[in-house]
Amino acid sequence: MDSLLHNLIVNFSARSCFLLLLWLTISFSVIGQEHETLSSELPDPLESAENLRFTDPDSAIALYEAEIEKSLSEQDTLTAIQGLIGLSYLYAHTARYSRSYDGYWEALLLAEQLDDQRTIASVYNKLGWLYSFYKRRKKAIDYFNLSLNINKELAQKNEIDNQIVLNDYYALATLYRKENETEMARRYLDSCLMLKVGDNPDSNPFIKAEYSYILHKEDNNQAALDSLLPVKTFFEQEDSSYLIILYPFLGDVYRSLGQLPSSESYYLRALDLSEKYSSHRDLIPEIYESLANLYVQTNQYELAHQSLATAKELSETQFGSRSEPNLGLLEIKDDYRIEKERQNDLIQQQRLLQLEQANKIRTLQAIILFGAILFLLILGLLIYRYLRARYKAEKRLLQQQKESEIQKANEVLEVKNKELTASALQAIAREELLAEVKGELLKQKQEPNPRDISKLVSNINVSNSQNWEEFELRFLSVNEGFYGRLQESFPGLSQHDHKICALIKLNFSSKDMARLLGISVESVHTTRYRLRKKLGLDRKINLEDFIAKI
Repeated sequence: MDSLLHNLIVNFSARSCFLLLLWLTISFSVIGQEHETLSSELPDPLESAENLRFTDPDSAIALYEAEIEKSLSEQDTLTAIQGLIGLSYLYAHTARYSRSYDGYWEALLLAEQLDDQRTIASVYNKLGWLYSFYKRRKKAIDYFNLSLNINKELAQKNEIDNQIVLNDYYALATLYRKENETEMARRYLDSCLMLKVGDNPDSNPFIKAEYSYILHKEDNNQAALDSLLPVKTFFEQEDSSYLIILYPFLGDVYRSLGQLPSSESYYLRALDLSEKYSSHRDLIPEIYESLANLYVQTNQYELAHQSLATAKELSETQFGSRSEPNLGLLEIKDDYRIEKERQNDLIQQQRLLQLEQANKIRTLQAIILFGAILFLLILGLLIYRYLRARYKAEKRLLQQQKESEIQKANEVLEVKNKELTASALQAIAREELLAEVKGELLKQKQEPNPRDISKLVSNINVSNSQNWEEFELRFLSVNEGFYGRLQESFPGLSQHDHKICALIKLNFSSKDMARLLGISVESVHTTRYRLRKKLGLDRKINLEDFIAKI
């Protein structure tokens, strides 16, 4: 008898694994608060259906179907989507997975037509759970991540609460934990805590329960029990339906600790709650299988056989290939998904072509822009060089004109100075002649008439004065402003000093100056000496150079 029961349990292990996976997947979707992705204000019929989900599932299904049909006829797409998601969720909890699958895909199609990212993410999350039922792990993770990525973006825009993002992290943590990848499961649970949803995220009972399940997976059963008992108190007060999930876990932990009566008690309490709430019926076969294992340990083989028979019967009813609710699951209705993926591939190809064309256009624009900039730079450089050459040419021309004018002025000045010098020399010659005449007349003064001689001498003096005035006029016409500058710089000079300065400026020698002024050479030297004193010149300064600069 022991051997028979043992073989029944071993042969039933494959079915048990599937049941355990299905149980945990469906159960933990409850705590995700999935309906937060829809409007918090549901229409009255949908709200009534929500309230009847666990107490009267058939009435809730009827309400959902009526409201969906009405919303579609009135083209109220959003309400229809809400009804489809609620109905599909209920189908999943009553083990009608094919209908749940169809409902979610129909909701996804409508949500994509509205481009309602919030609802799309919600459906992706639920499809992740459904794919996990078929042990299509990669597909399930892909859909969970699609939901997570959309919700993270919406949360960054403050369009949704972080609680919805936490649901996606929680789903991934649960999936990895069921795959015995406890390290990955812990990472996602840690991400849940990092979101800091609520006043004290560390006290979140769902997250604490999941950490406890990981401890049980790691054979740390006493720590798991210490963590689960406070959580149990919370759910007994706040959410009794979740106890259908929690009690079997407590039964597993107590059984691992060898406390078999407590383990049996929690298994039986979970069965009673499932019957009471008409919920989580998919978990009943797995609970009966756990009871069978327990009864084998306590040598209650008849009860173990009955539990295994009940588990097998219920499993065939819910998951067997001939089960009416699940006939469609054998074919996995992926037609929409396949068509959607094909359309997405086509859209991606079109986007790639558009990007390539846009890239070519940007490249051409860049080439044109670069060419235009290069052309403008070259043109600017040519214009700059032309203007610079023109400026230099004009500057050279002005310089040449200026030098030419200066040269002409110097030539005129030189000519006039030569004329002035020639005039002065002529005056000197006349003075010499007159001096000789004067001398002769003085010699003859005793014999001729003295009056006539004196008159002659006087006329000669007048002529000498007129000659100087004529010289001075010519000098000033050539050296305009000379006397003014001399008077301004040295106001103490006399008219005689001015005459000496004028002759010095013309480079007259002392001898010529004496002749012109009618004085001796020694007097000229004396006059020059006094002039240097009046000008305040040092011995090292040349008098001719100093006056030439005035």
